[in-house]
Amino acid sequence: MMNEGNNLNTVKDAYQAYKGRNMKALLRCLTDDVQWFEVGPPDLIPTAGTRKGREQVGEFFAVLEAIEDVQSFNPQRFITQGDTVVVLGELKSRVRSTGNMINSPWIHVFTIKDGKISEFRSFYDSAAAVEAYANVRSRSARAGTTENPRTAVF
Repeated sequence: MMNEGNNLNTVKDAYQAYKGRNMKALLRCLTDDVQWFEVGPPDLIPTAGTRKGREQVGEFFAVLEAIEDVQSFNPQRFITQGDTVVVLGELKSRVRSTGNMINSPWIHVFTIKDGKISEFRSFYDSAAAVEAYANVRSRSARAGTTENPRTAVF
């Protein structure tokens, strides 16, 4: 039987490792054959798409670090059921190439197998990210700010 408390701790350990920029500890939270998915068009958002295995997930974080300055990453609500942990949160990140901000709520869905993350799926306002990566000023920027206050519609 799955222990939902242990599954939740696995996810929280991964977040703590990410916040502490400890990639070795984060990668230790993953199965060898982890499936890692981030929503969005990969041709427009470099971190979007599917990755497989720890090495490709490590590359995901290297790309993320190179292209974005994550200013605020806040997991806010954790929901567990069986081998699944769902986390709702908020992100503020500046795209290094354009200076544009991505402000978005997000949902992360984790599948835990034998105490490690075997699958990760990330959903957020990918339209706001596409806009931030494009070398254009967002609607709100035209109004005098570089923030993009889009909220996701569920």
